[in-house]
Amino acid sequence: MNRRLGQTVVTLTAVLLSGVSAAELNYDYLELRFVDSEIDAGTNDIDGDGIKIGGSYKIADNVHTFGSYQTLDFNGIDLNAFEIGAGYMKSIAADTDFVARLAYVNGEIETGAGDVDDSGFSIAAGFRRMLRADIEGRAFINHVDLDESGGDTSLELAGDYFFNDQLAGGLSLEFGDDATTWSLGVRYFFGAPRR
Repeated sequence: MNRRLGQTVVTLTAVLLSGVSAAELNYDYLELRFVDSEIDAGTNDIDGDGIKIGGSYKIADNVHTFGSYQTLDFNGIDLNAFEIGAGYMKSIAADTDFVARLAYVNGEIETGAGDVDDSGFSIAAGFRRMLRADIEGRAFINHVDLDESGGDTSLELAGDYFFNDQLAGGLSLEFGDDATTWSLGVRYFFGAPRR
């Protein structure tokens, strides 16, 4: 990770940890996102888009499970990826959690010449914070390590606006060594309502 990215992480962490107490975080949700990704392929970047579905469920005071499936089309080359894992969350303020996650990742690239499969793991660490009663902010460092394709580290910045206790919509930006991705989506929260 370069120095500029490190300084950005420090600044965003300070922003997320400052401010007025707002509302409680909820780890029980389903989400649907439109995803657009640009892969750095040397002289020519490759653009793709598609959808991602996922969710999270709190199974203990400090533990949640999560999973997602996404399918992206890169001009006739299809990328399908599946992720399932568990996370640890620790409240560091009434409205701020530190979150660490570990997951198994499996991906498949479908081309006219055949399919290529790859798998590995992902780890992530960062913060979730209710900036206001109706706005959540997130900042994470993500790392994916695949058996055949190698690894990639990225910075993810995201935010959601809550229309009510159950429904939120927002934007996510992820800047990596090999790809830049943004997504727009909605989350439906269930379980205990936010307070």
